[in-house]
Amino acid sequence: MKRKLLLTAVLVSALGLAPITEAQTDKKPDKIVVAAYGGIWTESVKKNFVPCFEKKTGVKVEIITGESADWLARIRANPTRPPIDVVALAEADSLRAGREGLLEQATVEKVPNLADIPDQFHKPWNDYSITQNMGGLGIMYNKSAVAKPPATWREFIDDVAAGKYGKRVSMPAGTYTWGPEFIWLISQQYGGDVDMAFKKLKEASKYVVKFWNTPVEALNLFGTKEVDALVYWDGRSINFIDKGNDWAGFTLPGPKTIAGLAMLSKVKNAPAVSWEYINCALAPENQLKHAETILYAVPNTKVVYPAAIKDKVMATDKAVVPPYDQIFDKFGGWIERWNKEMR
Repeated sequence: MKRKLLLTAVLVSALGLAPITEAQTDKKPDKIVVAAYGGIWTESVKKNFVPCFEKKTGVKVEIITGESADWLARIRANPTRPPIDVVALAEADSLRAGREGLLEQATVEKVPNLADIPDQFHKPWNDYSITQNMGGLGIMYNKSAVAKPPATWREFIDDVAAGKYGKRVSMPAGTYTWGPEFIWLISQQYGGDVDMAFKKLKEASKYVVKFWNTPVEALNLFGTKEVDALVYWDGRSINFIDKGNDWAGFTLPGPKTIAGLAMLSKVKNAPAVSWEYINCALAPENQLKHAETILYAVPNTKVVYPAAIKDKVMATDKAVVPPYDQIFDKFGGWIERWNKEMR
């Protein structure tokens, strides 16, 4: 019997299934693995967060790029020895991961800069996730092809469905990280009717070159001028325009648009030093640098935007955070419906 137990323990350990003790998580590792969205986001992480952490701890940072759903799947696959230590999940995935016990709760003791983050940016996630930044979904357009950008989301969807832009449009897929939120946003233009949202998006689809799944893929479509109108995030759009692409314009259609929040979390069983990375990312000086680099709004109340970016960063009164407590459990059905009706 003892031999069997010993063999079982060895096998479990070899498979990476042995539980991690508190002493192991407190032990300082050689590196931590941080997940970051691609493109300019990764550039900002390397430039604005990593040096702070490495200087304070002497621990290196390995950055992996990808998307929220993929990161969550990887963490689920090996929760006892997670392949990611600090993750930047989207709002819905953060809720899922918190419910499933895959994340650890933050406190001011663990993350002192949490004291300067308003409750609305972490309490809805029960402190398992903290907003790092927020962006507004809008429309980037080719000014030579789109003389007058749409004033509202309803005008845009109706015009796409009517063929006003030709087959020169790209929008996020319902399967994209913030795809269900986009479906919700469109439904709000038609009295909150999700059936109407799907009907309108289906009508518009014949003029959509591609429903994109990653921001990098989307920017490639627009940058190569395969599309004239791209539903895209404000920070990435304005950054693209500022890099010498003055042929492009950007607008945030009314009456309001969704705010996409990127939520920082320490994965359960990740090294304790990972908290210091989150603290660095939430520090006011680094939050400001991040905002200046990526042109997304940041939540730290001590941040004051300089004149150079103040008008480029989304004002909070232009955005709405979807009511996740009412719609979160519907996301799975919406994604399934998207796969059946929109492909």
